[in-house]
Amino acid sequence: MGLFDITEETLMAQYKRAWYDCNRGFVDPRKYPDLDHAITHYAMEHNCSYDDALMIAKNGHR
Repeated sequence: MGLFDITEETLMAQYKRAWYDCNRGFVDPRKYPDLDHAITHYAMEHNCSYDDALMIAKNGHR
């Protein structure tokens, strides 16, 4: 575990912050650079697709 590793908990926290910012509505991750970077980084680290990482951010599992 490095300093800048993205875990499922941090990914879910980033998504939740964007969700609150959207007034608990639809979240377009491309409009939130921090969330988009976290999803992309998580997908590269764990060898999964962007969509799988987005589902993990939303639900906590695939």
